[in-house]
Amino acid sequence: MTDEYFDEMRKYGHEDEMRYRMLMRGVKKLLEQRKREKSKLFKVLPHRQRKKDLRVGKWS
Repeated sequence: MTDEYFDEMRKYGHEDEMRYRMLMRGVKKLLEQRKREKSKLFKVLPHRQRKKDLRVGKWS
């Protein structure tokens, strides 16, 4: 969230319902942004592939 966002939120009083709505919207936006960044990271990283022909070995 940017400083402009917090400045706008500070204009509202503590008892004003709009202040809390703005805070919840900001937190939701921040979480969505983190989720998008995380999904981009998973697309870039190679995924671990499971070997198809795994077999149990002997105990020595």
